[in-house]
Amino acid sequence: MINKQILKDLQDIIEANLDASMFPYKKGNSLRIAKFVIRESRAGFLIYDIELNCQVAKTFSKTAAVAFAKALHNGKDTTKVLDLDRIIEKHYNDCLFYRHTIKKTKDEVKKEITTVRYDIAKSITTDAKRRLDSFIFS
Repeated sequence: MINKQILKDLQDIIEANLDASMFPYKKGNSLRIAKFVIRESRAGFLIYDIELNCQVAKTFSKTAAVAFAKALHNGKDTTKVLDLDRIIEKHYNDCLFYRHTIKKTKDEVKKEITTVRYDIAKSITTDAKRRLDSFIFS
């Protein structure tokens, strides 16, 4: 059978390496990561520093907001996160426009061209989101 002392040692090892402040948790209408609070607004997602009591950044996507807060907490450069967020915002809005055009147009040539553009914009958005995920899970 499994020795109870071994289980206790394993539990101590696991608990010793975890930084509880890096686990995001929801409190009210905000998401908290370490000393940062993320709130959704009409303009996007606002990131606040609790200790400084000020807004640090504004992002379009929640993924970028989480990646930004985590990168800032770890002392890493956040410009890449904001660049990826701008890419997501631009191509997401393009997707909305292309989807509307595909739905409303009666011209088949225009529909085919717009479908290709939609697929390209969607793949760029997906790739940027995947790259943001690597910031979060690294």
